[in-house]
Parts: sequence; C-alpha cells; structure tokens
Amino acid sequence: MNKRILATFLWFNVGWTAGAMSTFFLGLPSGLDVVLAVILGVVVWFDPLHVLWATRGTRVIHRPEERVAPPTLATE
Repeated sequence: MNKRILATFLWFNVGWTAGAMSTFFLGLPSGLDVVLAVILGVVVWFDPLHVLWATRGTRVIHRPEERVAPPTLATE
C-alpha cells in the first residue's frame, strides 16, 4: 500500500508539472495542470487495467527453467 501511495503522489506531481509546462509553452488554459495531475493520480491509484498493482489472491506462476548441462572441456 505504501508503494501505491508514493507512486500516486509522484505521478500526481508529474501530471502537475507537465500540465504547467503545457499551459506555459502552448498557451493552454491554466486549469489544465490540475486536471492532468488528478487524472494521472487516479489512474495510478485505481489501476483499471491491473498492470501496476496485482489484485489480492492472484499468484504469479513461474515455469521452471530448463536446466542445461554446463559445457565440458574437450580433452585429447
């Protein structure tokens, strides 16, 4: 949960900075920076595609790697 809170805060700041830069350089409305920040924060917090945060009860099953014999030195 701490990672989610920190990531949401950081992406909120990224959205605010990108929005402020776009309003300054492109002359867009000044409320765009807050809107972009809130959108990024909400997407990171809720993660609608479940890409960032695994849902409870899900386990990642790893396939066992194939074991390869180490190379042998040829002796003559």
